Amino acid sequence: MKFSPRQQTLWSVALGAALALGMGAAATAQDRDDREDKEQSDNKARADQRRQQAEARQEQARQQQAQRQGERQQVERGNDAQRQQMEARRSAVQQQAAQQQAAQQQERRQEQQREQGMRQQNSQREQIQREQAARQQAARQNERQQLERRNDIQREQAARQQAARQGERQQLQRRNEDQQRALRQQNEARQNAQREQLQRQQAARQGERQQLERRDEDRQRALRQQNEARQNAQREQLQRQQAARQGERIREQRRDGDLRQQAARDDAASQQLQRQASGQPARVMGGNQPGRRDDRRDDDRRNEQNRLSREVQERRIREERQRAERFQQEERRRYSNRNDWEQRYARQLRDQRRNSQYRYQQQYYDRLRQQQIRFSSRNYNYYNDPYYYTPASYRYSYGGRWYQTNRYGGDLLRQAVNYGYREGLNAGRADRMDGWRSDYRNSYAYEDANYGYNGYYIDQGQYNYYFRQGFQRGYEDGYYGRYRYGHRGSDGNYAILAGILAVIVGLQLID
Repeated sequence: MKFSPRQQTLWSVALGAALALGMGAAATAQDRDDREDKEQSDNKARADQRRQQAEARQEQARQQQAQRQGERQQVERGNDAQRQQMEARRSAVQQQAAQQQAAQQQERRQEQQREQGMRQQNSQREQIQREQAARQQAARQNERQQLERRNDIQREQAARQQAARQGERQQLQRRNEDQQRALRQQNEARQNAQREQLQRQQAARQGERQQLERRDEDRQRALRQQNEARQNAQREQLQRQQAARQGERIREQRRDGDLRQQAARDDAASQQLQRQASGQPARVMGGNQPGRRDDRRDDDRRNEQNRLSREVQERRIREERQRAERFQQEERRRYSNRNDWEQRYARQLRDQRRNSQYRYQQQYYDRLRQQQIRFSSRNYNYYNDPYYYTPASYRYSYGGRWYQTNRYGGDLLRQAVNYGYREGLNAGRADRMDGWRSDYRNSYAYEDANYGYNGYYIDQGQYNYYFRQGFQRGYEDGYYGRYRYGHRGSDGNYAILAGILAVIVGLQLID
């Protein structure tokens, strides 16, 4: 049987203790026996001292021998006792070691049980904590939901209250607007009556001026025709003289022997002279406004005869090109920022529930974009445009100053007024359909006023001014459902009345 170092140590200690106890006990027993024997010997000796002194010595010897024999027996008994004690102690130590080992195993089992119990307790405690945390989280979630429901109820109540206040404000605003609209309509009616009276007076004066201008034009046309007849007669006479001289040269050359080649050259020269003698100046294409064909033919002939010099034409082209480039650059810059403005304005119209005005504004934006694409892709040839070699024939007043232009610039001024009238007519109708107050200035088309302008012939500011003049009158006709300032032409397009157009533009012939 093998023992651990600890058990061997315990056995050594136990064995030493047992030996020490056994030897001490043997010595004590021996001393006690010696004293008893001595006392017996002494008693016998005193009793038999006088009788058996001799026997005493023998007895003493026997006693000593018995004593030695007893001592040997005692030693043997002591050794047996010690061996028994050693075996008992060894057995006790083994039992104690076994008990200690069993106790240690019991302690380990108890420790394992305690650890397992602690783990179970910890697991149960964690499970309880998780359940408590879940219950707390559910409670907090429930509280948040209840708080959100209360907040939703409060927001709904606030929204209903705000809607009620908004409705009251809108009703008050509508009443104020109705009152203001009534006042504006009264004022506009008075102003319209005054404007109509003034326009009738201006139209009458304009009619008188037009009659005078027509009489002057008739006289000037008669003079031009007389001058043209004289010039044609002079050209024909000169051509006949040239033909006669050419015939003489032909006859001389034929006499020199080069009849065939010279005849061909003579025929070509004769055909050229005939074309020059019978030909008319080419009709110049330009302008975009209808007019009288006879006047246009007269203007074309006069423009061809009074064509500007190359130097003046180049200077005018340079100036017009610079102005057109500035306008295109500004238009591209405005076009890049126009989307944000359009979105804000469209959002405002939707918030105001002005659906008809919103649709009209979208159509105007589309027309502007198409115009921008058309002008950007256009390869403009200045030298093929008659505006740049046609002299000025009209003058007009703008901003306290007088300006000159030819009939192509005049056509563009009339176009600005007519385009403005059409856009104003659509904008006014849209506000009337939306039930909105009359306000022609609150329109993007009125503020922009660039539809139909590409940077040529006149300044942008002048085009904007005449566009807005037409827009204002078209808006009034569209809003009030009448045609006081314009009419619908045979082509289906709306245009401003000729008398009002003449008053607005105010073109005057240059003598």
